[in-house]
Amino acid sequence: MKVNTNEIKIGTGLGDIQFGCTKEKLKYLIGEPDEVDTYNASGEEDGYLTESWHYDEYEFSVSFDEEDNWKLTTISTSSPECFFNGNKLVGKEKDEVLQLLEDENLGDNELDDMSDDKTDQKLVSFLSSSLNLWFENGELSEIQWGVLWNDEDTPNWPE
Repeated sequence: MKVNTNEIKIGTGLGDIQFGCTKEKLKYLIGEPDEVDTYNASGEEDGYLTESWHYDEYEFSVSFDEEDNWKLTTISTSSPECFFNGNKLVGKEKDEVLQLLEDENLGDNELDDMSDDKTDQKLVSFLSSSLNLWFENGELSEIQWGVLWNDEDTPNWPE
């Protein structure tokens, strides 16, 4: 089965992979992950767990959250083949990416400088669209997006 894993859909997923899908459904669509990490994302001792699956061939990772009944809640990609509304973004300069996204109604964005002595890293977040853009040395290196939320506790799963 050929599955679309290149089209970024804000609030919906990646190609044929939709937010809210189960681990079993994702395995059916694209197979076993190359690596699985389980961690407590909140940092609290009694917090909920998150499980991340990494697919090296497709250059993306997905996260399932215990708090949301282990449904798919977040996707990250570093693939230059992924596109958003017809535009390939990974590898492009920050100003060009922001210009391409200007008319997409993603809401306001925030810029955080995450640089240290060794790495020039910036994060541009569109909070209302659950979209994070990671830039290294001025170029987009990773796109991370998640399910949209009705409120702080209620995900708006795609239909």
